Order: sequence, then C-alpha cells, then structure tokens
Amino acid sequence: MEDRPLAICFGTRPQVIKASVLIEAAAPHWPLLTVDTGQHYDYEMNAIFLEQLGVGRPSHFLEVGSGSHADQTAAILTRLTPILERVEPWAVIVIGDTNSTLGCALAAAYLHIPIVHVEAGMRAADIRMAEERNRRITDALSDLLCAPSHIAVRQLEGERQPGRVIFTGDIAYDVLCQQGPRAVSPAAIPGWPLPPGAPYALATLHRAELTGNFAQFAALVQALDALDLPVVLAAHPRIRALLDQCRLSSDGALRIVPPLGYLEMLGANRDASVLITDSGGLQREAYWLGTPCITLRRETEWCETVALGANLLLDPDRAAGELAAAVKERLARRMHSPWERGAYGDGSAASRVVSAIREWATP
Repeated sequence: MEDRPLAICFGTRPQVIKASVLIEAAAPHWPLLTVDTGQHYDYEMNAIFLEQLGVGRPSHFLEVGSGSHADQTAAILTRLTPILERVEPWAVIVIGDTNSTLGCALAAAYLHIPIVHVEAGMRAADIRMAEERNRRITDALSDLLCAPSHIAVRQLEGERQPGRVIFTGDIAYDVLCQQGPRAVSPAAIPGWPLPPGAPYALATLHRAELTGNFAQFAALVQALDALDLPVVLAAHPRIRALLDQCRLSSDGALRIVPPLGYLEMLGANRDASVLITDSGGLQREAYWLGTPCITLRRETEWCETVALGANLLLDPDRAAGELAAAVKERLARRMHSPWERGAYGDGSAASRVVSAIREWATP
C-alpha cells in the first residue's frame, strides 16, 4: 500500500473546494492520484477554484462535460476505469452526491477498490432527485463512510450500512475556516453591480427542480425581480440562457452576474442581507457566516440549519407568491441573536478523514 497512491476524485465546483483540504491533509501520508471528471467544465466554473484554493493541476482530467445523468455517469465510469486499472490506487475517495461521485464510486467498485465516501449519510425524502439516488448508492458501495453530522451517523447506523461509519464533521467548514480571511469583499469584485455598502440579497438557482419547469422558473425570477432590495444573481451559462427568455423589467431588483470564484462568493455571501438559493454548499456557508438563508426546496439534507433558525425552506411551487414575505422574515431574523454554529464539527474534518483512513487501512 505504501507505494500505491490514494485516489481523490472530484468534478464540480463544491467538490473542488472540499478536495483542496483533503489533498492538503492526505499528501504527507500517501502519494496521490487526483482526478477531475470535468462535470463543471468551463474555466469560470472550475479552474478558477483550482487556482484560488491551491489544488493544482489534477493527475487526470476526464473532460466529460455536460449531459444527462446517465450520459455523465457512464462517461465517468468508462473514462476512469482504465486509469484505475493502470495506476492501481489502494483506495478511492469520493465526495458528496453528484454524478461524479456515483460514476467514480462505480468504477472503483467494479474493480474491487475500497471506497471512502466523504459527506456520507445525507438523506432527503425525494428519491426521484438525482443527488439522492447518487448518495444512497454510493453509501451502499462504500467501505468507509465519513459523516459530516451526528444525524448522518445515526442515519447510516439505522440503515445498517456495511461500511465502517465515523463522524468527521464537514470538510466544507475546514475550507471556510482556512480561506475566510481571504474572502473578497463585493466592492472589490470586478463588475459588481452595486455601490459599496449597498444592501442586497444574493441568489443562485441551478437544481432541476427549479429550472425544469420554465413557467415556474419564470414566475420565481419575476418574484426576485420584484423584491424591495437589489438581488444579485450569480448565473452560470445554462441559467443565463433561461433568464434570457424571461421578461425582466429594466428597473427591477435583479442584477445578473457571471459565476463567482470561491473567495468572491464567500465575501458576497458574508455581506449579503439574505441568501436565496437551492445550493447545499451555500446554505452551510450562510449558516457559518451568520447570513439568514432561504432555501428554495421542500426539504434540505442539512436539516440542522433549519432547526437552529439559520435557514428557511420555501417550497418551489409556492415560492413566487411567498418569496417577499419570506425575505421580510429573514431580514428580521438577522436582527436576532446569532444561532449556534457547531453542528458540523470544529473545522478539522479533513484531518479526521485522514486519521480514519489510516486507522481503517492498518491491518
């Protein structure tokens, strides 16, 4: 095992962020094989994160690009398998619940390579959601399950998963603790559409549940545009194409900007009056940063953020009609006492993951 590498696989912006601390923590102990699937494939959506977080050029870039759930997963499986056969890593780390997570886990499983799942045990009731299928299958395949919360530990234990379960905390918090002092203030972001110090809501939309029904999506965008404070919406190309089909008023609240780098998004989230999102990563960052959040979903895997008062769920079917009231409630919540912020560990999750791997791998 000493001469064979440990593989760390990623492919989306959040996974690049989390991989940065895993690579740093694991590098002193093993040679590493780093694999970027290319699920988020344009420069702004991936490479800028590699540069900002010091991840470095991956050992292999699979270039799978965009596509359906089946197309992406199949492309990752078929492109990664020969690499794993040739390099023979002794274990493969996968992160989260994306098509990259599942495709890389399947490639390892078929070759009988042990799998470490970081961010294991997260669950939602909607099994139709691609992320939910991905995470459940990956947990079932994994040999070591690293849970970011104690609720996730109990979930895995209740399911009697065959792999070893351990609480590690959330590696995304490690990154925030490390990179928080480097966060870029909105006024320093090129093209930021508001004057320094102006209040704003920060928004992101990307899940199929929001974008798959254009009429519902357009109604939500209109509701964002009608809010009483400016709304800065960071939109990647697919969302921008949908926005181009919406009829937005020239003097409305919505300001559309390109995708932001990690440090820019961290600063924008920190300084926002409220966050409106369907992103799991941004939900947690808002929770840690003290920014009230509205999550445009019926449920969230990160249920602690709701229980502690940091996050408010808003059903996408009702979002257009209820958004203004939800924003008003969240702005009032910001004036209250801060919520407790230790639900996902203490910022040492990556070292806990590495320690768990070393203990698990020692005969």
